[in-house]
Amino acid sequence: MRCSLLQRIIYFPWFENVQNEAKGGNSFKGFLRMIRDAAWQHVPEAERAELAPDKLASGPKPVIAPLVQPKGPGREWTIDAAAALTQKGLSKRDYANGKAMFNATQCTICHRFAGEGAGVGPDLSTVGTKFSPRDLLESIIAPSKVISDQYQTSMFITKDGASVMGKKVGEENGELLIATSPLDPSQTTKVKKADVTTTIPITVSTMPPGLFNRLNQDEMLDLVAYLISGGNEQDKMFTK
Repeated sequence: MRCSLLQRIIYFPWFENVQNEAKGGNSFKGFLRMIRDAAWQHVPEAERAELAPDKLASGPKPVIAPLVQPKGPGREWTIDAAAALTQKGLSKRDYANGKAMFNATQCTICHRFAGEGAGVGPDLSTVGTKFSPRDLLESIIAPSKVISDQYQTSMFITKDGASVMGKKVGEENGELLIATSPLDPSQTTKVKKADVTTTIPITVSTMPPGLFNRLNQDEMLDLVAYLISGGNEQDKMFTK
């Protein structure tokens, strides 16, 4: 799906604003910069002047509904603390707020859910039927604890000392196709298979930790309920 200039005018300033508010440490801010840089590579040259920071700051602002941001105050969530709350707190939840927190934490940048979002990471539409709340929380709060082979990245070192980090997505004519951008699998680098002397699996997930840390207790529970429900507003967890 191609983005319009108006959509890009809305999209790129968000990164400048959230940099000042984002919690989760420098790694999270670095991940945000990586997302922005990857998106910028797809902006047509003719539109880049319109998206310059000074142009966006002085130009007319589109009339749109603002993205709902967490009210907080946030906290450094642990798996145990969050899981304990879900054991007695997944009732009378707020569906609309859960959906808003799903968007606010930028889950849609990498994941599909209920027919929306990207397909870079796992599809989350059926996580409620496959995982317990604790397992779901573990994958969000500690994403590097278990990394599926399907999304494992590696460092490929060649005999001349060069290295390429990414995920192997194919092989043709004696060359490995390495996807070097976690947000765009179509961006690949070719490496001769015969030249690769060492392959080192990366044990850190491309999904940043701390995504929940902007959320307060109710926001966290609403988001978990939203995920478990599969996006079903009629689920009993949302019954008042």
